[in-house]
Amino acid sequence: MLVIVFRRMEADSSTVPLQPIVVADLMEPPEKADADGSMTMFVQGFITKVMYDIDGVLNSATPKSSTATGGAHDGAFETTTSTVESTNPADLLDSTDKDMLDAKYWEISMYKTALEGRKEELVDGEGERDEDLEVQIGNKLRRDAFLVFRALCKLSMKTPPKEAMADAHSMKGKIVALELLKILLENAGAVFRTSERFLGAIKQYLCLSLLKNSGSSLMIVFQLSCSIFISLVSRFRAGLKAEIGVFFPMIVLRVLENVSQPNFHQKMIVLRFLEKLCVDSQIMVDIFLNYDCDVNSSNIFERMVNGLLKTAQGVPPGTATTLLPPQEAAMKLEAMKCLVAILKSMGDWMNKQLRIPDSHFAKRYETDEHYFQPASPPMENGNGDEAGEASDSFSEASSEVSDASIIEQRRAYKLELQEGISLFNRKPKKGIEFLINANKVGTSAEEIAAFLRNSSELNKTLIGDYLGERDDLSLKVMHAYVDSFDFQGMEFDEAIRVFLQGFRLPGEAQKIDRIMEKFSERYCKCNPKVFTSADTAYVLAYSVILLNTDAHNPMVKSKMSADDFIRNNRGIDDGKDLPEEYLRSLFERISRNEIKMKEDDLAVQQRQSMNANKILSLDNILNIVIRKREGNAETSDDLIRHMQEQFKEKARKTESAYYAATDVVILRFMIEVCWAPMLAAFSVPLDQSDEEVVVSQCLEGFRYAIHVTATMSMKTHRDAFVTSLAKFTSLHSPADIKPKNIDAIKAILIIADEDGNYLQEAWEHILTCVSQFEHLHLLGEGAPPDAAFFALPQNEFGKSKQAKSNILPVLKKKGPGSIQNAASAVRRGSYDSAGVSGSAVSGITTEQMNNLVSNLNMLEQVGEMSHIFFRSQKLNSEAMVDFVKALCKVSIEELKSTSDPRVFSLTKIVEIAHYNMNRIRLVWSKIWLVLSDFFVTIGCSENLSIAIYAMDLLRQLSMKFLDREELANYNFQNEFMKPFVIVMRKSRAVEIRELIIRCVSQMILSRVNNVKSGWKSMFMVFTTAAYDDHKNIVLLAFEITEKIVRDYFPYITEAESTTFTDCVNCLIAFTNTRFNKDVSLNAIAFLRFCAAKLAEGGLGSSRNKDKQSSGKISPSPLKGKDKKSENGDLTDKDDHVYFWFPLLAGKCCILKV
Repeated sequence: MLVIVFRRMEADSSTVPLQPIVVADLMEPPEKADADGSMTMFVQGFITKVMYDIDGVLNSATPKSSTATGGAHDGAFETTTSTVESTNPADLLDSTDKDMLDAKYWEISMYKTALEGRKEELVDGEGERDEDLEVQIGNKLRRDAFLVFRALCKLSMKTPPKEAMADAHSMKGKIVALELLKILLENAGAVFRTSERFLGAIKQYLCLSLLKNSGSSLMIVFQLSCSIFISLVSRFRAGLKAEIGVFFPMIVLRVLENVSQPNFHQKMIVLRFLEKLCVDSQIMVDIFLNYDCDVNSSNIFERMVNGLLKTAQGVPPGTATTLLPPQEAAMKLEAMKCLVAILKSMGDWMNKQLRIPDSHFAKRYETDEHYFQPASPPMENGNGDEAGEASDSFSEASSEVSDASIIEQRRAYKLELQEGISLFNRKPKKGIEFLINANKVGTSAEEIAAFLRNSSELNKTLIGDYLGERDDLSLKVMHAYVDSFDFQGMEFDEAIRVFLQGFRLPGEAQKIDRIMEKFSERYCKCNPKVFTSADTAYVLAYSVILLNTDAHNPMVKSKMSADDFIRNNRGIDDGKDLPEEYLRSLFERISRNEIKMKEDDLAVQQRQSMNANKILSLDNILNIVIRKREGNAETSDDLIRHMQEQFKEKARKTESAYYAATDVVILRFMIEVCWAPMLAAFSVPLDQSDEEVVVSQCLEGFRYAIHVTATMSMKTHRDAFVTSLAKFTSLHSPADIKPKNIDAIKAILIIADEDGNYLQEAWEHILTCVSQFEHLHLLGEGAPPDAAFFALPQNEFGKSKQAKSNILPVLKKKGPGSIQNAASAVRRGSYDSAGVSGSAVSGITTEQMNNLVSNLNMLEQVGEMSHIFFRSQKLNSEAMVDFVKALCKVSIEELKSTSDPRVFSLTKIVEIAHYNMNRIRLVWSKIWLVLSDFFVTIGCSENLSIAIYAMDLLRQLSMKFLDREELANYNFQNEFMKPFVIVMRKSRAVEIRELIIRCVSQMILSRVNNVKSGWKSMFMVFTTAAYDDHKNIVLLAFEITEKIVRDYFPYITEAESTTFTDCVNCLIAFTNTRFNKDVSLNAIAFLRFCAAKLAEGGLGSSRNKDKQSSGKISPSPLKGKDKKSENGDLTDKDDHVYFWFPLLAGKCCILKV
């Protein structure tokens, strides 16, 4: 019946298809519910019976009046027959609940609204009766839905006898009503979610039900209250901002922040519902925007994260607790799951906003979504159509905030305001001064007084102290504060109550005197006929305060009587007595009702002094009340009235509008709030626990945190998570590696694969782990270390020979069985916690190495380490540059060690160059800027073996680049050849310089057809060699230069004209050599050979022949010139200047010498 009624309302039709309802699917899963299933069976039977009985009603055109059954439902459906013409809605009320909204008045107001909307249509007359009938039917359908909703709320608020409160069967009616409300809210359609009247009914009835039931000691009632609240947050939050701002601290935060003496079942219920709430990624972001960025709201998101952190960390050491160890472990794990769910929610929302595809590891959470989605079809259209996502409700009733600057301003304003409040709660005068300077409070006394009166987070005792000060500003503020009250028509004790609700009277007599003197003046001004003078009010005020203390202080044993009170106040009215009846009535009211602040409890003040940023008066009051009432099952009436006042106060504020977050910048502020608690929550358990489920949750949290921080380019926060995760791989302490450390390595690999485009500088930490793991893996297999080939030789040959003899057994015993050799390698120093180079790791035994090898073999994706470099081709351009920078840094760290250098990363540089060879030249230019400096640094290394190896790798790279044909007027070849030139000039090792010459020679001989701008760097290498101090270098360089000029002269002249100039300058350099006259003479001869070639005019003929044979057209050898005959001869005399001038200028220099 419940679903049918609301489907009829949503469809605006009395005939809707009847669908079966399985109550068990609509309630909590059995493993998460505290009930034994009997309640589910009861509700199922009840609904099934009603559905069969209602079958005849569904076929009628209009619903029958429900007045006949009104008395059977506790007055919930009572209504009277009336006409629209009734002018006084109050006359229509026939219910005992006069202060609540009556169903008939609801129907009449809807009917009037509909008639006014169709006024113009009804003027036509035709179809008037039919349309009027439709309006009546639609209104009655909505009235039926309202009646059912109100009846359920009333039934859920019924209080059974005290002796039956702990008995679930005796509270069956309340529980059934709460279950049905839960089903109703989870299946609410668009009309119910967006209608102002239904939202008003939720505020008036359902919120009152939550207030009464949220503090219930019966777990099933508390669980259902939480379910209802979660449904309100997920589906109705747009219209219930003020209410959610009150209930979230009351239901959720109150339980979370109770760490030492929690109710285990209550806390587990809250944790599970929080995890469920995170399924909708929009909710957490909206909560942060609307509450943590709202000056008038509590920091709900921040407090929630901190509460989860405290729960995940467990009970502080030395604190007494009622929890059993298994309960505490379960609670800690559930809190950690909630933190992971929050991060996943943030990541999913960010992915949706930035249109980033979801990563594959997020699919694990998809299995949990069935807890959040209703099992039955939602009542959107009355026909079982999809209602859309749960978060759609806010789109119709809220505003969007997409301007990042507005969000930042709101958040910054609140943080600065909270800083000032915190300072005030320590030193009031400095706090006010700070707030004034920060433009958070005006400079006038009236503005400061308004701030003191309206800010709930201020310490009430310190407000009283500040108002009682006697400096000029404090006095003005106190006067403005008192003058802001309107005591007109109030009884004297009522005025004092209102006045003292906002602060606590100071302990100093002079301060009290100043405050009460001003109060008396204000009261007499508002009520001039009550007392003869303000002095009378002043004395009576003191007397009332003394009476209040005497009557309500348990330390006072001898209480003041009414006669004593009258006797103490004789003659205070200018020598006259106040009326005895007046004083006696005053005495009775004060004795019966204590004058106190709204938060008159020491615990609140203690919490205020500890942390003003986490204070919200409402939930503190609830904590106090609930601790005091312990055995009671429902919230007190005083607290309910106070909270209803809070609802109204929050709703009146202009900031009460609800905003839907759309700008991803808000995530930066969320991360600023939660990153430190998240890091602590994941790091400590991962370090201390070896349980698989705990390790899995921690690593998942790290992965989501890195995904969000990296994508948002928050470098500090991202690096904090990455470095912590890298530490937990335990690669810096190989003897201690456990299965959880292998899992951490796997997490590192997944992060590299999925978030590689956003890691930036964090690539260095990941590639360091890759390098460290690869080293240990090779040691475990018994492979020889790189030091066997690249270690820096000792000063004495004998030591070097001895070192080689130590490595020889390792070279002979390759294979997985040589554990002893691997262990000895680790002992000698193969790992360093500060980097990837080798250093001593003392004390490792063969048994530990066996354990290390077995754990390393557990890593199924050993090959995944190499796949990181293969998948680098999928990185975007900026990420690729960051990847290369990081790889170069890691390689330099590997090569720093003189005793145990490693070349793993150095070899990977050539690999990634091969994988990314097809990238555009613009990207390669940026990459080569990094690689060029790297190769120069390594090429000039003191370790000759490393330098030779680096130059050979550079040769391999250069050969790959020369395979790609370079277009005219580009100089990329010249750029990637420059490291050869720089190392040739800087290196002091003859072997390196000789190797560079041979490398260049090989490139020319094998790739001469593709060499274009590279000629320039090649001739610069030979020119540098011509001035070398070693004869062998000069002879080798000239021999290669001679072959180039003799065999490849056309290729030189076919390139840019400056290439020929470089060739001439190179030959001139050889003419000046001091080692061999034959070299000088041959260099002069080759200059003559060049002149003869120019005179013949047959330039570029060799390449032209090659091109013509391959069907290609040869380009012009001159820049920007097209003055060439078909056989390649120069036809313009001016073109010869580009070649003759440097040649003749060089010969002139030789002659001068």
